[in-house]
Amino acid sequence: MGARREVVFFTPYASPLLSGSGSTGGAETQLVLLARALAARGRRVALTVLADPGSLRTIIDGVEIITLPRPPPNGGRAGLVAGLLRRVDADVFVQRAAGSYTGLVGLVARARRRRFVYSSASDLDFDATYLADDPTARRLFPVGIRCAQEIVVQTDVQAELCRVEWAREGTVIRSIAEPAEQRTATPGAFVWAGRMVSYKRPEAFVELASRVPEARFWMVGEAPAGIRALAAGHANLELLDPRARPQLAALLERAVAVVSTSDREGMPNVFLEAWARGVPALALSHDPDLIIERHGLGAVGGDSLGRLAQLTSAAWATRMDQDAIAARCRDYVAREHAADAVAACWERVLRLSRAPGA
Repeated sequence: MGARREVVFFTPYASPLLSGSGSTGGAETQLVLLARALAARGRRVALTVLADPGSLRTIIDGVEIITLPRPPPNGGRAGLVAGLLRRVDADVFVQRAAGSYTGLVGLVARARRRRFVYSSASDLDFDATYLADDPTARRLFPVGIRCAQEIVVQTDVQAELCRVEWAREGTVIRSIAEPAEQRTATPGAFVWAGRMVSYKRPEAFVELASRVPEARFWMVGEAPAGIRALAAGHANLELLDPRARPQLAALLERAVAVVSTSDREGMPNVFLEAWARGVPALALSHDPDLIIERHGLGAVGGDSLGRLAQLTSAAWATRMDQDAIAARCRDYVAREHAADAVAACWERVLRLSRAPGA
């Protein structure tokens, strides 16, 4: 790309998203969207991905793609650091989501005397017990936070957690929502999509299906044996395999609402993707910065599955009359999560002061 990169985002697991071959987590999705938005504004941006050499194009949507070999399952982090130091440079390094990579990228940035910005992916990033089962991550993550000159958070709640838990000031920048046309398909099911891990409480969605037998439910993710056993016998619940974002978008086109049963999260990407299409959200408890209730973008069960079931039943009964809530959802996304506006906020945090592309 000639001149030195302005920003490099470390997105180790973004390969399926970049190739269009599968699903990725929300952290990777957000950084890829941000990189594209900055590139569209003329910035020199790169994504660093763990992937086989030659498996991805070197430029995608104006973003340089740097592939590094995957480290072996047990160890190999020293080789990864060496690869980063040898091949990757930019004015600013950015990494998102708590883990060992936070420390590795922060140390590489420090060794190169570059700025390092950490971006939170969830409220769990600020929970000292979150990485308790990974000794390496538990040791390296605080190192990375100490290396960070700036911390970017998704919500006002995370900004407060940053002050309380880390004694640091975080800058709130909203997540990006890709623009989408208002859906025209007939609403046919409630959609739950994500990793089936404990804090997302997938078993609650199965129970919700049993409490609202008149409605249909689609659960998208890699279902473990326990969830499959719970779901057996529920004729109105369909378990669907993980899928790439375009295929997930096709399901959202037919959603009555997206459903979150998580107790804690950040800003779920599935909320943004749904709202952009005019599809509301139903949450068991997690309502980031109370935006669902404040902006009328769906409903929240107050951590009561009984209450959520009532809300779900009501949404099913009125599923053919969603024009007003669809308009609110789309207006909110356009106002708060437009890619160009979010990218402009990031430019200020990244201190990209010279003219884009200069």
